Amino acid sequence: MNIAKKIEESRKYKPLYKGTIERIVDNAVTKYGEKNAEKEARNMLHQIWDAYYGIRPNLKKALTRLKGDLKEGKNEKEAIKKILALHSSTNERLEVLDRFYKDIFEITGVPNSIIDCACGLNPLTVFWMNLPKETIYQAFDIDEEEVSFLKKAFTVLKPIPVPKVQVGDVINKNEFPKADVALFLKTYPVLEMQEKGAGITAIEKQKCKYAVVSFPTKTISGKEKGMTDFYTKQFEIAAQSKKWEYKKLHFPTELVFVILWSG
Repeated sequence: MNIAKKIEESRKYKPLYKGTIERIVDNAVTKYGEKNAEKEARNMLHQIWDAYYGIRPNLKKALTRLKGDLKEGKNEKEAIKKILALHSSTNERLEVLDRFYKDIFEITGVPNSIIDCACGLNPLTVFWMNLPKETIYQAFDIDEEEVSFLKKAFTVLKPIPVPKVQVGDVINKNEFPKADVALFLKTYPVLEMQEKGAGITAIEKQKCKYAVVSFPTKTISGKEKGMTDFYTKQFEIAAQSKKWEYKKLHFPTELVFVILWSG
């Protein structure tokens, strides 16, 4: 059995998009050789995916709980917050959600189309976006189980608009649809971790008017470690090299850069 197949069939990585596993393994073989490739590939997959869940949640139970909460009369936002708290990235965004998109859309205008790259559970925050009902919201992620869960959750929640969520890998994907806004929420560092320059390349592939690129201000364990300064410098170097015009927003848990271009 080859390395990619072995990882794909393991219980831990079964929910993960096979194209991502194969890409990571190929890179590990090239960089570390066959002998060390499996160990290095698993380490990378943990860093870019598995580490964001303290304990992998049972999404079937989460869906049942969501239905129960709504049946008991809880509003959508109350019910959704429990689910957003399962993933470290969206959990950190909870405390700023009431103003997060409001401040971003003050720069971009309220979008009629959105691309959410490496979305995680973020499409559930559509309830905080106050979008027009005709807005086209497309999202994709490498977590097949998560994508399936979101599709089922939206049949229960019935948001307007309904985000269309699909399985996809930002690095593997060459063509992106046109959109007013492309979201790269805490995605850039994860892309750069996999392949140097992958974050810039993914942003440049977008056919959008605005790209919203954000960074965490703390580690997954909650430590600051100078991350705001580090990511500010990292982004500004990239922006200067590409002559990107941008505006900066600083939330307590997230650093946001809105790149401005005509698309």
